[in-house]
Amino acid sequence: MIKSRFNTFFPLLFIFCEFILIYVVTKWMHFITFAEWTIYNTLIITFWILIIIYSKAYHIGRGVSYLITLKSALKSVFVLFSSISIVSLFLNLYVFTITSISLALLIFIISIVSFRLLIHFILDKYRAYGGNVKNVAIIGFDKKGVEFYNTINNNLHLGIRSSGIYNNDFIKNKTTPYLGKINEFYRNSTGISEVYISDDINKKVKKELIEFADLNLIKVRILPELINYQFKNFFISKLINIPVIEVNQLPLDFWYNSLFKRFFDIVISSFVILFILSWMIPLFGIIIKFQSKGPILFTQSRHGIGGTTFRCYKFRSMVINDDYDKVFADNNDKRLTSFGKILRISALDEMPQFINVFFGDMSIIGPRPHPILLNNQYYEKIEKFGKRHQFKPGITGLAQISGFRGKIKNYHDMSSRVKLDRYYFKNWSIFFDLKICLKTVLGILMINTFLNNN
Repeated sequence: MIKSRFNTFFPLLFIFCEFILIYVVTKWMHFITFAEWTIYNTLIITFWILIIIYSKAYHIGRGVSYLITLKSALKSVFVLFSSISIVSLFLNLYVFTITSISLALLIFIISIVSFRLLIHFILDKYRAYGGNVKNVAIIGFDKKGVEFYNTINNNLHLGIRSSGIYNNDFIKNKTTPYLGKINEFYRNSTGISEVYISDDINKKVKKELIEFADLNLIKVRILPELINYQFKNFFISKLINIPVIEVNQLPLDFWYNSLFKRFFDIVISSFVILFILSWMIPLFGIIIKFQSKGPILFTQSRHGIGGTTFRCYKFRSMVINDDYDKVFADNNDKRLTSFGKILRISALDEMPQFINVFFGDMSIIGPRPHPILLNNQYYEKIEKFGKRHQFKPGITGLAQISGFRGKIKNYHDMSSRVKLDRYYFKNWSIFFDLKICLKTVLGILMINTFLNNN
């Protein structure tokens, strides 16, 4: 499921606003106390931003009470002032008086609490009037399904909307709309971001629903009966008085992980473009042009995040031909030029894809983007094939460092790649990305050493 712009930019906007708030408050406190700004003030502001990120203070509104927002603000202020006090005790950074401590604490508490409660109120009103709304499907016309439907209908500020409930057995209810059998949900799932499934639904049907949601990048949440429930790797949350269990949340679903990955992509791709591609493209371009007519770069449509298409760049390694989109090449393809063969074996033909990374179509680490025709051949044959497109494709990935690179010859080749791609998403961390990067570079160096020796 692709994140909405609101979910992507609101945390950043929230952090920026609190940065401005603490900066203004600190400046004002210095003004009224005639104190000078020092490096320690900058460090304090930086530490506050880290507290915001660590405590996820931007999770305001949907299913969160005003009391929790108040407690979160007070807890963060306590951590900040406690840390400043402890550090100052040992390093003697500030000379405190009871009056200055009380004044600073009072001003800061009033500012932060007022700001967060105001944001909470604005978000509630915004969602109640139809902003930042999630359209969801409810499966199961039983007590849990009906209670959940009534809860979201009676609390519009949650920003969750549903037209009714799907159930295989027709149930007449004056207050809760019946939308039809579960097959109707399969046919009308476009625009649905989440599906809430009652735990009383038949196990086989529930499994089919979860598999369908996985393939269509719809988040699954279970409405459980919590008595004697065994929890294993579930994300448990509560929507007012309704317990909800998420069963397919991944590390990159958290905005700070995807932001960190994007930052990593921009830094590395910028470096490669400036210091490597800046001379590699002209140099390789002369050799490519010398050996055959045609463009320096080969572009082809590939599937990206959410199944969208983008133009993928590579150094052209073959002579111009009409079968480039129909017949997939290997390292011994007769259409390869002599230099093109070296580019393919060494994987240097993929270097222009750092441009795709810079513009956001790809990531450095992720599932390899296959030709669309190849994807179409295996989409129905391989279970959960569409999960490869839940996040951005990559220049290299876990499958490639595990030996699955080059031409896909059979079902086993593609199935193994899909399994490794899904494992990567489930276990993502920045250290995992760094490990894959390191192994990729070492692999390329070993290949190039072999080519030089032969």
